[in-house]
Amino acid sequence: MYDFQTAQRLVRIQERLRNATYHEMRKDGPHKMSEGAMELCFHMPAVVGDREEPCWSVWAYSYLLCPDGRSERWFGKTPEEAISKAEDAIEKWCFGAEMEQFGEFMGEPIDDDEEDHTNG
Repeated sequence: MYDFQTAQRLVRIQERLRNATYHEMRKDGPHKMSEGAMELCFHMPAVVGDREEPCWSVWAYSYLLCPDGRSERWFGKTPEEAISKAEDAIEKWCFGAEMEQFGEFMGEPIDDDEEDHTNG
């Protein structure tokens, strides 16, 4: 099926999603049920009329961070392939929140609307 390192990759994705979600929830207010839920699934083709091969998918739910609705699913021939696709997408989902957290850590909130005063 899949090994411990593959499972750890999925755990790290959810931890990244968790941190970005908590950051966004501080700004957006009430708790969202199911935020950050994830699944790793093995899909078997239908018995009749389906010519697809078995595959794996990673599903993630994030009302706060998913840009195309509330959830997304990534497919692959192996769990590693599906997880790689999820890693790439969730990195993009979390980027804004992570940069805000970094700015707060550095003591300078990041505001895209502010002018750059470093050269002038």
